[in-house]
Amino acid sequence: MNRRRVLGTVSGLVLGPWNTSGLCAGKELVVGQVASLSGSNGADLGQGLKAGVEACFLAVNSVGGIRGQTLRLVSKDDRYLPEETERLTRELIAQDRPVALIAYRGTANTMALIKSEVLVKQGITLVGTLTGAREVQGAAGILNLRTSYERELSELVGQAQRMSLDSVAVLYVDDAFGRTGLAAVEQAATSNGTKLLAKVPYDKSPNSVDMSLNEAAKQLAAVSPKALIMVAVGDPVYAFIKAFRPLNTASRLFCMSVVDPSEVVKRCGVEVAAGIGFSQVYPSPYSEKTDLVRDYRRALAKLTNAPDPNYFSMEGYVYARVLVEALKRAPDSPSDAQVSAALINLPAMDFGGLRMQIDPRTRNGMRYTDLTVLTRKGKLVG
Repeated sequence: MNRRRVLGTVSGLVLGPWNTSGLCAGKELVVGQVASLSGSNGADLGQGLKAGVEACFLAVNSVGGIRGQTLRLVSKDDRYLPEETERLTRELIAQDRPVALIAYRGTANTMALIKSEVLVKQGITLVGTLTGAREVQGAAGILNLRTSYERELSELVGQAQRMSLDSVAVLYVDDAFGRTGLAAVEQAATSNGTKLLAKVPYDKSPNSVDMSLNEAAKQLAAVSPKALIMVAVGDPVYAFIKAFRPLNTASRLFCMSVVDPSEVVKRCGVEVAAGIGFSQVYPSPYSEKTDLVRDYRRALAKLTNAPDPNYFSMEGYVYARVLVEALKRAPDSPSDAQVSAALINLPAMDFGGLRMQIDPRTRNGMRYTDLTVLTRKGKLVG
């Protein structure tokens, strides 16, 4: 599969070895996370983000912390329920008094947080949330470190066009994430002159999801698009692929970066998974060609019961690296407001394989995109 990479604005700052010497020994900086750590709607995403943040914090703490101040992550499981995201965030802030929040996930979850204004009222910043929704770009209190869905899905539609797959259909979950993704596909198809054959939603509620996915598979197999883009996450992705493939073996399937390729292989089988394409918004965690990936893999390996590397723990690791850079520039024993100020004023950063510059308008530092595909042996290649 062809691929295109886009990096953010580059500046001269290079993040070298950890520079954490100084005073304040014995003090602790608490950072909070609320994300899905259980459930069927992509719990592996929340778990991966958590592992990546913890790996980074462990690496920093092992060399003295931030001027002697150690980092501790407090995580709470919202089970991908937006109302729980807001409630648990308020609870975490009140009980644990974090200097920052980090590594949330979910479009509806993040939008619930924005609507509640809890971040603005508390004067605390969320560093990284796993959604590329337009509504999150530029939202007060959020430092967004993920390529927008518009850009990600435009790359997928563009890739289909470059492969001469001139008709596209969309499976999308009937929620805020799915509708946002659908709008991005529609926009990209219009811009690229690609024919959009069908747009089929599915109901993710537990009592309806299986029947809804089976019906969606029948509808989409019947129109036989050259390319089928799935704006979906978690168990429904695997269930749909297994329902669709016996009905249609010709359409090329594409997943977004919110789907773990290794889970597709595990849950659907190598033969069914072969040829499925994936957009990615972070560098591959499987290649050790860059300092960033080497640092990430070394840090991850030191966790207790270390998980295998994947894109989500890589993403969480980068979120944490950005926060660490801000903490290094904040005063000793900083308030959440001082950390927020340091985050807003971060200069351009080079992590040794990934460069980013925070855009003051969108409060986003990422424009990276990549395209990957599963081989007949279940290996992900670019």
